[in-house]
Amino acid sequence: MIISVNTFITFTTAKSSFMKISTLSLLICFALFSINTEAQNKIRAFEFLGGYSTHGSGDMLGITFGGGYKTYLSKRFSLNYNMRAHINSSREKIIVNNVLVPGSRQDASVRFTTAGVQLGVNAGWSLIRTTQHEFMVSVGGFGRYQSASNGSDGYSLYFPATTGQPTVLVGYDNHTNQETITAGYIIQFHYNYTFKNNVFIGLLPGWQNDTNGDIITQVALTVGKRI
Repeated sequence: MIISVNTFITFTTAKSSFMKISTLSLLICFALFSINTEAQNKIRAFEFLGGYSTHGSGDMLGITFGGGYKTYLSKRFSLNYNMRAHINSSREKIIVNNVLVPGSRQDASVRFTTAGVQLGVNAGWSLIRTTQHEFMVSVGGFGRYQSASNGSDGYSLYFPATTGQPTVLVGYDNHTNQETITAGYIIQFHYNYTFKNNVFIGLLPGWQNDTNGDIITQVALTVGKRI
């Protein structure tokens, strides 16, 4: 078999071009595979939160804290399984002037504390989700255990001018449970910023209500890790 020089050069050039194209194609495929693998490997996250909350009409102030596990079922849709607790308190400020000791005052305030813990799951939709930034809206349901020092009952105050006693008397009429188990719903807005080591920090405001009529407004800072 006889191969001319021109044919050999053409064959060699074609082979070289084919090798370059093949190598480039392999590199592109490897890069795309790496990117895809990186994205798939970051479809779960653990997070912890802590912040501020108000209970009821806003007169009971307090804190919220908890944690959760998030899994992405698609690029934008995720489920968050979470635990959250709230501790809120308020008081009916009552200061009594002791008429027997001039200048002496007594703090006879009525103090209230409401604390609860809940387990729930939220469905989230990421309106924006990039390598660093994520903005998500989520809604969910939960089951909640709560204990309130005064239940949902009111009380009456009897002042010295009426009772003749040198202090304020408090009259209770307890007819609701101090402890309740309820179901509820929650609406949240999430913003997270992710660092290169896949640790993220964020802001999490939210609002919830339950079958006991306990409205809780909250805003928390979050910190977590994508895995």
